[in-house]
Amino acid sequence: MPRNKERSLSMGESIRFAQRSEPPLKAGTYRVQVEQVTNINCRLSSETTDFKVSSERFYLSPDQIYSVYPPREAVGNYAECLPHIVLNRRTLPWERALLKGQSHMPWLALLVFDETESIQLHESTVGNALQPEAGVFVPSLPLEDHEKPEDPCTYVHIPANLLAEILPYPEALSLLAHGKGVSLDRKVTDASVNDDWFATVVSNRFCLAPGDDSQAIRHTACLVSLEGYEVCLSSQQSRRDALAHVQTARMIVLANWSFSMAKAAFDFGSAFASLDADMLSTPYQGSSEQIQKLCKLGYFPMNHVVRDGSQVVSWYQSPLIPYEDPRTPVKCARFADQLLAYDPDIGMMDIRYSSAWQIGKSMALADQSFAQKLYSWRQSNETLARTSVYQGLLSLHLSSPSNEKRVHDWKDESSIGYSFVKTARSPEGTDPQPGSSGKQILLEQLNDRYKTLLNEVISDASPDGLG
Repeated sequence: MPRNKERSLSMGESIRFAQRSEPPLKAGTYRVQVEQVTNINCRLSSETTDFKVSSERFYLSPDQIYSVYPPREAVGNYAECLPHIVLNRRTLPWERALLKGQSHMPWLALLVFDETESIQLHESTVGNALQPEAGVFVPSLPLEDHEKPEDPCTYVHIPANLLAEILPYPEALSLLAHGKGVSLDRKVTDASVNDDWFATVVSNRFCLAPGDDSQAIRHTACLVSLEGYEVCLSSQQSRRDALAHVQTARMIVLANWSFSMAKAAFDFGSAFASLDADMLSTPYQGSSEQIQKLCKLGYFPMNHVVRDGSQVVSWYQSPLIPYEDPRTPVKCARFADQLLAYDPDIGMMDIRYSSAWQIGKSMALADQSFAQKLYSWRQSNETLARTSVYQGLLSLHLSSPSNEKRVHDWKDESSIGYSFVKTARSPEGTDPQPGSSGKQILLEQLNDRYKTLLNEVISDASPDGLG
């Protein structure tokens, strides 16, 4: 299905699955031959060029991983869920071919081991990972032009008998990876993730459950490359023969993470209920009782540069606090300094609310769509206010000329209306036209002033000046 067509469909609350998402070209070397054919009696020489298509096979950048489950370093009961990893590039599991005629089979597999299975992860280089070793099955992978022996690489040593048991065959492998289309509209995610289609690789093993509630069994999930293991995938007999004379198998690991299986449930509520609130307190080893009290509440000192340029130290408190904060009415402020508080007992400022106000404003204005809407809203309100004042003044002076004296009674010289009328009644360098009535002159002056003000509205406001 064309990519644009997929995007044109409304995702809504739905989720869509694809058996696989093969790239147009798998990794390999290709040749293009161009030959010009014409109707004239002239034969032109053909041109041939070779090119290569490649993809990662020894190292996977962390930004290629959208999520993993169970979460990294989490502790919980995952008895009913197969561990899996979600990749940002939906074609990644099918970008390399292993067995001829089985392009639907991914070249990646997710293997999960518990702490009793004695696997060993090594952070090393590509050269060391491919170095033959006695008693170890090492994949034979010639390096491509862009690959170097000193490139970083992670590999795992797995007992051969264990690998022979858990390594899936091609029929299962094709079912352990799929494409998934989801809507990200309601998810808070990395802004760099702009695709709604992902690739998911699922493990073929459930986690090992502990015997009682007090235990937790640590597991390690490894996204491994199957390149070099084609002989172990073709049949049961060939796998047995390949691993019969080795004790260990070495596999290239492109991603790995750990978690623990426990009897306790793992969900949003239980995770928050198990949080240790004291972790949010600020460590303090001094003798001041006042400071110790503030540190227990999560306050910590920060350098603070005030508006006049002087530098002081103020107390800051993050949104995550180690106690239950009673709800208080929200205060409306026009700028951050209105929310500063001063503690006379210790002579320091409390900047938690003013910081929150400033951070919130910065985050809101960083959203271009929000900033544009706010700018339009302010511009329309200002135009509406000036128009309303103008119309009121015009109606007053044209319908009740006897009331013009009331203008002189206005004491609020800062109002827009006062400025209008003052300008209209005392124009500098403008002589009334002979024969014009007082109403006509006033009308023309007010119209000129109104046009000037409208131009000022358009020119002086900008999204950057929304402060």
